[in-house]
Amino acid sequence: MTKLAIPSIWTTWAMNAALLLRLWTAWDRLPERVAVHFGISLQPNGWSSRNSLLIIVIAVAAGQAALATWLILRVGAAIPFFAPMQLLIGFTLVSAFWQVISYNADGKPFNPLWVIGPLVLLFGAITVFMMGLLFRFYRR
Repeated sequence: MTKLAIPSIWTTWAMNAALLLRLWTAWDRLPERVAVHFGISLQPNGWSSRNSLLIIVIAVAAGQAALATWLILRVGAAIPFFAPMQLLIGFTLVSAFWQVISYNADGKPFNPLWVIGPLVLLFGAITVFMMGLLFRFYRR
């Protein structure tokens, strides 16, 4: 297990707990019909009930944190930067849902940089990892 495994697990659970707390504190301000998907123009183009949003956020937050924990404990020792990758995935999901809650509860515009930024970092990390595998393979 790497030095980053346990801090990454705790951070993942803390981020998801903060998301659930955010949803709970904003619940009274959410309309019955909430925007859950935004198009390329950053205008909502998908809608759901706030109860469905609650179920989706709880399922994704708990599922992602549990899966990340399991993967980090199982695979983290073999792949050193696997824990930070899982942390980026969690941050991306939490950011996306946080933006949805802020849009619906507070009227704040959806800011795509909070989702696109971590995705760019994640895809960059995956690319670096895959290139490293290729170079190691062809050096033999």
